[in-house]
Order: sequence, then C-alpha cells, then structure tokens
Amino acid sequence: MKTDIRSLLTFSAAAALALLATGCAIHVTHTEGGNSSKLSMNAAGTASFQCVASPSGECHYALYTSRCSTAEGEGGQPATTCTHQVISQFTVAAGQTHEMRDLPQGFKQCMKTSQKPQVPSCGS
Repeated sequence: MKTDIRSLLTFSAAAALALLATGCAIHVTHTEGGNSSKLSMNAAGTASFQCVASPSGECHYALYTSRCSTAEGEGGQPATTCTHQVISQFTVAAGQTHEMRDLPQGFKQCMKTSQKPQVPSCGS
C-alpha cells in the first residue's frame, strides 16, 4: 500500500505539472487512513502544500528531482541508474499551508505523517 501512495503522489505531481503548461490551476488531494494532504499549483510556478489532517498533527514533506539514465548492464541487460536531488524538506502543522515558488519542472513530492520521508523510497 505504501508504494501505491508514493506512485499516486508522484503521478499526481507529474500530471499537475503537465496541466500547468495549459495555464490551469491544479489541486490534488490525497486522503488515506485519516491522513490528508493537498497540493495546489498554479501557472505562475507557485505550489502550496496543505496538511489537512494527520494523526501526529504534522505532515512531513520532501521535494526532490530525479535524473535517470539507462545503459547496458551485466549480460547485455539494460541497467537504469537514478540520481535524486532533494530540493526541500519541511514540516507543516495540521490545518496549515506552506507555499513554495520557482520549483523545478517535474519535481516529485513525498509526504509522511510520522517522520521525515526518505527520498526516493518515500513509502518506506
């Protein structure tokens, strides 16, 4: 289930960025097991991270980018190597919002309610 959350958040951020290119404002809400977080982005490059509900009273975020390359690996099989760069880590109290500007295109986000997420294995 945790992998599904990470995939959903990554997909949601990627989909939101794609729609921003059309000039639309995007709002993505993720709710599961009493945890709720909302990501809002607009065409001006501003993103708002809102911790709607959390059993711990906080949402811990990590924003990062990934660059991956594929080369021939052992036995001629393709091998993919990824480098991840953390852009920002922050905590938002339940009911509060944190705004960021000038985020790079294609950034990814992780959110956990109990501790800082580990990039890139956000669900672990």
